[in-house]
Amino acid sequence: MKDPLVAIIETKLGWGKGTTWSNKDFEVLSERIFEYTNKRLSVTTLKRIWGRAELVANPSIATLDILSEFAGYDNWRTFVTAHKAEYTPPKMVGSTKRNKIGVLIASLLAVGALLMFFRKSIFNAQNKPAVYDSSDFEFASRPVSEGIPNSVVFEYQAKAAQNGSKLEIQQDWDRNKRLIVDKNDSVATSIYYHPGFFKSKLVVDDSIVRENDVFITTNDWLGMIERDSVPIYLEEEEFYRDSLLQIDYETVTSYNLEPKTATVVVSFYQVRDFGPLYTNDFEMLATVKNNFDLGSSACQNVRIFILYDGGAIGIPLSKKGCASELTLMTFEDFINGKKNDLSDFGVDFAEYVNLKCISKDQKLDVLINDNLVYQMEVPSPALKIKGITIHFEGAGSVKEVEFKKGKEVVYSTGF
Repeated sequence: MKDPLVAIIETKLGWGKGTTWSNKDFEVLSERIFEYTNKRLSVTTLKRIWGRAELVANPSIATLDILSEFAGYDNWRTFVTAHKAEYTPPKMVGSTKRNKIGVLIASLLAVGALLMFFRKSIFNAQNKPAVYDSSDFEFASRPVSEGIPNSVVFEYQAKAAQNGSKLEIQQDWDRNKRLIVDKNDSVATSIYYHPGFFKSKLVVDDSIVRENDVFITTNDWLGMIERDSVPIYLEEEEFYRDSLLQIDYETVTSYNLEPKTATVVVSFYQVRDFGPLYTNDFEMLATVKNNFDLGSSACQNVRIFILYDGGAIGIPLSKKGCASELTLMTFEDFINGKKNDLSDFGVDFAEYVNLKCISKDQKLDVLINDNLVYQMEVPSPALKIKGITIHFEGAGSVKEVEFKKGKEVVYSTGF
């Protein structure tokens, strides 16, 4: 792999040198290449190109064509032509006799290099990772019921995968949630323990060849206590109280969990079709309170996620002194409280806190107790809003949730 193409892609991305990239960066690059070219390069292949994994003698021409296209050229040959000076060794300077000797030596070296190139090309042709066309695969899904937990049936056709390829179905963004399947089969199932909007993926040898939307809804508000394995689903009478959504300390400890000594997260989910409500024109109000501030839960962390088709906006709240630990999730980025001033997201939970998100004219304003604390760009195209989730560290309550489109109330809790 030649340095100029790597350098151009690094400049285009603006992430700095590839030697500093994380595995997640290579995953994002793989996705961006697919979005731009409609062709896949695996994370492993990209790491090899950047010298971050076991090197292959020469990248395949197919790989170089895809990278060149991503860099803005028709193909690898066009890129080399445009950067000919960077790929052509300088001419020798000296006497005519030396030049002739130099030409002879250069010719012999060129013949040797050409023979080596052909050997490597044959080797690469036999061992290079396949570049798949997504149109050669089929991938669809359907939940078997409403509510949670819910099994999802995946139907796929992957006979285009090479023999011996590793074929997997990934449930969502988490690469650890992959199910190995057989390319000669056509049906597989997975269970989802959380509601939400998920991008499932059909993966061949670590390359994503197709994606499909999985939408797991709730019947109404769902309350749960999060766990690493299966969450604890609460009965309505355990969290509908006094015109509130509330999961209190006593409810948590009744399940032998202690938020004083360990991090315990309690959550509310409302995942549904709100009708024609989109990211470029909506208003959301959530009135929340963290009800516990002892031990491991001393920071009183709260996270509110507005789910939309393909992603989420994540708004964090906490006790004022804990803002350094917060992370704000915009449409396209993560804003880390250790590198950015998120102190305005620190609040006093002695009273309920009013959070508003107002999207208009391609800007989304975040207001806390009617004070503007952050503004983010709203990307195009507009995407449909799919739900809201609210998470409390320790214990918490929700007084009101409302979505508006203009002046029209699209959804209100109405406790």
